[in-house]
Amino acid sequence: MPQSTERFLTMLAHAFCTDRLDAVTQNFTYPLPLYTKGELLVFGAPHSLSEALSMYREAARSAGIVRMTPRIIAAGLPHKGYSNLWVEWDHFDSADALICTSQVRYAIFQDAMALHPKIEMIDYTCLGLPDVCDALPLLKSA
Repeated sequence: MPQSTERFLTMLAHAFCTDRLDAVTQNFTYPLPLYTKGELLVFGAPHSLSEALSMYREAARSAGIVRMTPRIIAAGLPHKGYSNLWVEWDHFDSADALICTSQVRYAIFQDAMALHPKIEMIDYTCLGLPDVCDALPLLKSA
């Protein structure tokens, strides 16, 4: 499962970095809780998450981020399709230099018949670019 999950996350990162945000939002369940910096944001539908992702993408682009790669740090044992996933995301610039790393915990559900899991919760445990998130009016988009 870790290899297929890493491919899934890599696909999400590529879609995000190439502005295919609708492809990204299809991989979540709604309402989607997102925890960051002690705040809870809840996205009720794909369009509200897409708006926030669009703002985040522009802010990340302004910070020089052109590529992201996931590293799965730990994966919880699945129970009835549910599990937790701890991921470090490395963010790179156009010279392929590491800009920063974010740490995220996901709650995921993998249906036995589905090709990919669905992300049901996001918890940013360490923000690589806190100033990027500070610049975004996420609360207005949730």
